[in-house]
Amino acid sequence: MYNFHHDPRIAVSGNRWLFGVILVLSLLVAGIFVTSSAAIAQDTPPATSATTNNVTADEVNEVAREIWCPLCSGVRLDSCELKACDQMKDIIAIKLGEGEDTQSIVDYFVEQYGPQVLGAPPLEGFNWFAWILPFAVLIGGGVFLWMRSRELVRPMTAEAIRAEAASPERVTKSEYDRRLEEELKRYG
Repeated sequence: MYNFHHDPRIAVSGNRWLFGVILVLSLLVAGIFVTSSAAIAQDTPPATSATTNNVTADEVNEVAREIWCPLCSGVRLDSCELKACDQMKDIIAIKLGEGEDTQSIVDYFVEQYGPQVLGAPPLEGFNWFAWILPFAVLIGGGVFLWMRSRELVRPMTAEAIRAEAASPERVTKSEYDRRLEEELKRYG
């Protein structure tokens, strides 16, 4: 009779299986630890320095009203609820605590994210076209409507009335009307 307990081949394969299970469990525990520590780190508020303690939320929102969220379309930074915007407000608080003025903070965000954080194109270069075009369209449309309304309201002269009365369309019938009358006579 063969004894399975004393066969070295089975003992080695059993140890490999046990080693594999331990390896998988340790990797699973390590993965849980890493993801939970990352989630805890995201939930904790950022550490504020001693210089931001004297800056109020109203002062931060006053600066944030002049900056638009670079991620959302058409949302000001003071009303945006993204985590990135909260981080940007923290940067504003730090910069205000360091004594920077509003314009330098706005310039910092323009440098970091581009001119879209201003909410309107800057008045330079080709961007002038974006500022001038709506007014040019309004003025051009107004001139066009004024000219057309003058043309519609203008009284007709006696010469224009005679010319319209003598036009060939009024004197002779069209080809269609002539054929219609012939058909009605034939079948009528």
